[in-house]
Amino acid sequence: MSIKLLFSEYFEIKDAVLNDFGALNMCLDADLPLFIDPFLLFASKNAKYQELHQRIIDHLIFLKELALSDKDNVDINLFKFPEIKQNWLGLSKYGNYGRGLGRKFALSSIKAFNSYFSNFGSEALTETSHIEKLTLLGAGIGKDFISDFTTNLILDFLLDFSQDFAMKYLPEHCRKKFSIRCKFNQELRIWIPKTYELPYFYLENDGDFIILTPLDILTKDDSFISHTDLRSNFRGVANSIENVSLRNSINSYFTDQLPRSPKKKQVDIAVEKTIKKFPELLDYYIRIKEIHKEQSHIYSGQKVSQVQKELLSSLRDFSNLVLESSDFFSIKPDSYQEALQRALYLKDVIENNDGYRIFYHDGRPIGSEDTVQRIFRLTWYASPYDVNTEVNNGRGPADYKISFGSGDSTIVEFKLGKSSSIKSNLLHQTEIYKKASKSITDIKVILCYSLSEIRKVERILDTIKQKGAENIIIIDASPKISASKVR
Repeated sequence: MSIKLLFSEYFEIKDAVLNDFGALNMCLDADLPLFIDPFLLFASKNAKYQELHQRIIDHLIFLKELALSDKDNVDINLFKFPEIKQNWLGLSKYGNYGRGLGRKFALSSIKAFNSYFSNFGSEALTETSHIEKLTLLGAGIGKDFISDFTTNLILDFLLDFSQDFAMKYLPEHCRKKFSIRCKFNQELRIWIPKTYELPYFYLENDGDFIILTPLDILTKDDSFISHTDLRSNFRGVANSIENVSLRNSINSYFTDQLPRSPKKKQVDIAVEKTIKKFPELLDYYIRIKEIHKEQSHIYSGQKVSQVQKELLSSLRDFSNLVLESSDFFSIKPDSYQEALQRALYLKDVIENNDGYRIFYHDGRPIGSEDTVQRIFRLTWYASPYDVNTEVNNGRGPADYKISFGSGDSTIVEFKLGKSSSIKSNLLHQTEIYKKASKSITDIKVILCYSLSEIRKVERILDTIKQKGAENIIIIDASPKISASKVR
């Protein structure tokens, strides 16, 4: 068998072909933590991208008019947007399923259009309008929602982009025609279908189509305009206001909201209150971002490059090690033994087969808990077990729940040895997850980048009387001396 995780591997083309075309080489096993940032469309010198951004703005103005016309009887279905899962972007660590934009987004949008978003389309301070304004009051509308909305509105462009690639580089058996609703008709208030010949999972029965995304409209973490960035730079935004009276009023109100020696959370609350009192702050902030729009592509390009180097290369390198040195896919014991053996295999590859190298870039450790979790997920390729990531059963999300039927499940938690909360996590966290998930067993995997981290973890385990426990696996990811240099 072979593991074909990346688009280039599945369709047997060179990575350079995708790079030269300007398309992301996505993982086809789980979403990549990347998102479409509409500000990159606005900031681009590409006229087509600018047209797409204007389309987004025009649609939002259409929705605003609906929201203002009769906010109590508006058809909220027009404010709902399905997740476009076929681009394999988002937060899912297993598969490509997401929530899309449902009732919560619809109601939040209608409320925003009737409050701080009421001047959308007629802003006097900014060069144009921006959908990201919806995220600036921390109302539960984040980068993934904005990305989903943007994907829906520019779907026909993405499909054209994917079709162009498929027709140019993929053989006929790797392409298939699909009718997809991708363009909204405002007069009819419906999405109109169009037929495209697209890449698809040709090795599967009834394989779904695949959407390619241009690299230059993607970002990681927060978008260029974001609630986090506004909160961090709030004082600078306030002090940039030319109107002295308004600036003094904002600073005075903000100061009045702060207790003596405020903590970070109290400062954040004061920022939220001040923005609600002076919503024009949002436009001043957006104007600053517009002035520095050239930075958006530099910032996002670095983030996307980081994902490509640190995550995709790690997945590929590890999959090659799996194929070269494992008959692992024939092992089918119970969920605890299955999870334990795979965790031990992960340890063996990292410690004894140069697997540690995938956690370093230019000599610097890069593997976060997220990276380790995604690589562990890879070892379950073609497994009959149910592998759920960040399953939340009421007490917060656990990293993994491995199940085979309703009565056989195991919780697996991943931690970094350098974590300051490692002791409390070892003592309490997994037990909470086990009770919430009704799992019988648990496994803790701890990745350490140095011998000092290993000794620290061993001291903690000794203190809590868990040293030598079978279900606690310490992985030594410290740099190793080449065997050829050992005497």
